[in-house]
Amino acid sequence: MDKHFGIMPILFNKDILRTVTSLLAALVLCGCPGTDAEVDVTGFPPVFPDYTEVTVPSEMAPPRFKVTVPCEKTRVVFRAAEEQLVVKGSEEVRIPRRGWRKLLQTGASEVEVHVSVRQDGRWVTYDPFHIYISVVPVDRYLTYRRISPGYSVYGAMGIYRRDLLTYKEKPLIENSFAEGSCVNCHSYAAGDPNSMMFHVRGKQGGTVIIADGKTEFVDLKTPGTLSAGVYPYWHPSGDYIAYSVNVTRQLFHNRPDKVLDVYDLASDIIIYDVKNEHLIIPASLQDSTLFETFPAFSADGKTLYFCAAFPGENPDGDKADPLDLRYSLYKTSFDPEDGSVGDSVTKVVELEGKSIAFPRPSPDGKYIMFTVSSYGTFPIWHPEADLYMLDPGSGKVDILEELNSRDTDSYHSWSSNSRWIVFSSRRIDGLHTRLYIALLKEDGTFTKPFLLPQYSAGYYDELLQSFNIPEFSKGPVDFSPRDLEEPARPVSY
Repeated sequence: MDKHFGIMPILFNKDILRTVTSLLAALVLCGCPGTDAEVDVTGFPPVFPDYTEVTVPSEMAPPRFKVTVPCEKTRVVFRAAEEQLVVKGSEEVRIPRRGWRKLLQTGASEVEVHVSVRQDGRWVTYDPFHIYISVVPVDRYLTYRRISPGYSVYGAMGIYRRDLLTYKEKPLIENSFAEGSCVNCHSYAAGDPNSMMFHVRGKQGGTVIIADGKTEFVDLKTPGTLSAGVYPYWHPSGDYIAYSVNVTRQLFHNRPDKVLDVYDLASDIIIYDVKNEHLIIPASLQDSTLFETFPAFSADGKTLYFCAAFPGENPDGDKADPLDLRYSLYKTSFDPEDGSVGDSVTKVVELEGKSIAFPRPSPDGKYIMFTVSSYGTFPIWHPEADLYMLDPGSGKVDILEELNSRDTDSYHSWSSNSRWIVFSSRRIDGLHTRLYIALLKEDGTFTKPFLLPQYSAGYYDELLQSFNIPEFSKGPVDFSPRDLEEPARPVSY
C-alpha cells in the first residue's frame, strides 16, 4: 500500500467481488419492508458529477451527486471498513458531512458505493464503484473568478474564495463596487494569502497588490510600457511579480465550430519590485520581433520562463496572420538579489504545429505544466486545448491523457505541496468552464479528475457562469474593497 497515495490494491478477482457485492445488495434490499427486490447489474450507475473511481483528499467536503436516470427513489450504501452509511431520497444523493467524517475515521483507503434505484416498481442495483481516499493534504482554499461565458458583455462577475473543507464560498471582490469595472487575473505567491494580487479594469483601474500586511493600488501603465500589467506570476519569495504587457485584439470567425479568438499585436514582459515599489523593464524582454507573454518564475526563483512567438516570419515580410502564430516555451536567468534579468533568452520547448500557453512550474521544481492548442494564446476558446507536462531535468514532454477531455482543458495551478492540480475544463457542455481537481501520483501520472463538489449536485445546472483562473491558497485573504484608493504609478527603471 502506498501510504501517500492511500489506495489499497485489490488482491482478488473483480468479477467475484461484483457477484458477491450484488448478492449482498440483494439481501439488503430484500430486508427493506414494502419493496419488491430485484437485482439488475448493469455496470456503474449513471451519476453526475462522475465520482466513480476518483481519488479525493481526506479532509475535503463529501462529493455529493445525483442519479441521472429517471427513478422514483434512490438508496445508496457507502461502506468503509466496518462502517456503513445509508442515504435515501429521490435522484439527489446528499452525503451528510458528519456521516462522511465517520466513514473516513475508520482509516479506510476507499469508500465502496452501492447505488440502487427504484424504477417502475422494481429496484435496480448497479455495480459498486469506489471513491478512493488520499491522505495527501491539499491547500484548504480555492480562489477563482465567476463570469458569464460571453465575450462582449460580462455583466455581474467577481473573484470568490471557496473553502474545500466545506461548501462555503465568499466573495473577495465583485464588480458591483464600481460601475462598468472588471476584476481579473488574481494570483498568489506560492499559495500565500499574505502575498496576493488582482487587476481592476475600467475607470480608475489598476492592480491591487496585497503584501507585507498592506494593500497597494498601483497603475502599471507607464510611457515605457505597451499596457498596464496583464498576465501575472509571483516570484516564490514574494518580492517580485512578473507581468506580460499586451496589445490585444478580438477576432470573430464565421464558422459554427469557432466563435472568437483573442490575439496580440505586440507583447513584452515587465517585473514589479514589490518591496521597493519599482517597475523593472528588462531590455531582453522588450524585443519587438518577439511576442513575449505568460511569464512564470521557476521554483528556485532563478529562472524566468515565458511563452513567445515570432510575428514576422512570412516570406513577404508582413506580420503573420494571428491564426499562424504558434508560441514556444522560453527561459532566461533571473537574479532575486537585484531583480536583474539575463541578456539572452533560450528556447526550451517547441511543439510542431502547436502553441504553448500558461506555463506553471510545480513548487518542488520537478515539473512544468502548460496548455497546448493549435495556435495563439487564448486557449479558453479552443476545444482542442489540452494539458501537457515537461520534466525540466530530462526535457521529456508528456500529454496528460488522464486529465484531458474532448473539449477545452486550460488554465491550471498547483497546490503548495506539488501533489494536487486544479484546472478549468469545458468538458460538460462545451460552453461553461468548470473546475476539476486531480492527484499527482508518485509515478508522475494523475488520478482521474473530479468536478469541484458543491452542496447540491444541481448547483451546476442552476449557476450558468464560468469558473476561471483557479488558484490554490493556504489561507483566506484579508482584503476589503474599502482598502482601494486612487491608484499610484510606480517609478520605472
